[in-house]
Amino acid sequence: MDILGISCFYHDAAAALLRDGQLIAAAEEERFSRIKHDFGFPHHAIRYCLEAGGIRGNDLDYAVFFEKPFRKFDRILMTVLQTYPQSWKVFRESMITWMLDKLWVGSTLESELGISKDKVLFSDHHLSHAASAFLCSPFDEAAIMTVDGVGEWVTATWGAGRGNQIRLNKQLEFPHSLGLLYSAFTAFLGFEVNEGEYKVMGMAP
Repeated sequence: MDILGISCFYHDAAAALLRDGQLIAAAEEERFSRIKHDFGFPHHAIRYCLEAGGIRGNDLDYAVFFEKPFRKFDRILMTVLQTYPQSWKVFRESMITWMLDKLWVGSTLESELGISKDKVLFSDHHLSHAASAFLCSPFDEAAIMTVDGVGEWVTATWGAGRGNQIRLNKQLEFPHSLGLLYSAFTAFLGFEVNEGEYKVMGMAP
């Protein structure tokens, strides 16, 4: 079974190909485009992964996106409505990206890969984080904790992984977020959010 995982339209667009649970290839789009933190659709990364696997897009069993766009859009709308009119500028800027790309990522995957709608799947953001760590680890069983800025609504989770199963038992929801607090300090120090956090971590010691 060939499964293509895809991340795009936020930051660091990338693709990864799994065959029967084994990683065949993975790449970030910036390695090909030479655009740091390239967030566009990962055409080059996808092509690289498919070529490494010796297949075409329509040979895929599934293509999986790393989060659920409509649930995330729901959070953004709710947040904007609660803080209007102060939030209208942020809303205007974010809607450009959402209306052009993010809401239609499923259709984009169908057309770009030449696969049917039923082969395009969407994973919860934090489940994607948990899976990327646990399923690639050498452990058959492990405690799992994910801490992020924010996914759809969730900002942190904890649970356990056993075999090929992951169960996230509890979660912290937006606006409570350790990741966003870290981003606030990053911005306060004059660095770019979603990029400068690594510099702040390096400076911390």
